[in-house]
Amino acid sequence: MGKETSIVEKLELVIPGFHGYKKKEMIREDDRLVRGKVADILAQARREMERAIQRCAMVNCAQLMALDTMRKKLMALESRVRHAEAGYRGYFDRVKFKEEELNRLLEYDARMIELAEEILNEVKALNGQIADPQALGMAVLNLDDKLINFEEVLGKRMSFAAGE
Repeated sequence: MGKETSIVEKLELVIPGFHGYKKKEMIREDDRLVRGKVADILAQARREMERAIQRCAMVNCAQLMALDTMRKKLMALESRVRHAEAGYRGYFDRVKFKEEELNRLLEYDARMIELAEEILNEVKALNGQIADPQALGMAVLNLDDKLINFEEVLGKRMSFAAGE
């Protein structure tokens, strides 16, 4: 009988070197690791989207512009996550986290990684639908929903961490 894995343990398994914000001096490093992992997943999704665009162009599919719009959204999200200032505007200097807030931050981190992986899986699925216009249209809509959901979670995490 195994024990249930906590959010911190799950994040430590996904992100090598992650300390769960346990040590004050490591908070910025943990934040950087989380954002790097999420950005890497989004970059992989962007590369998959670029392959889908190439395949779509080869068969002259009608969703080419929609795919390019999704690629641009992926690039913007990747950049927003990867290149944010360490600790988003220095919020770790101003905001003191207690255990409850720390758990909420960990939940946001776990959700961002989960959503980034869902986005990657949606793009991979979309890549397999290039020859089927109806299925491709649905895949584009599903991906757009995932991207909107990711943007919301990212915005909430940034606002929360900034103490807003």
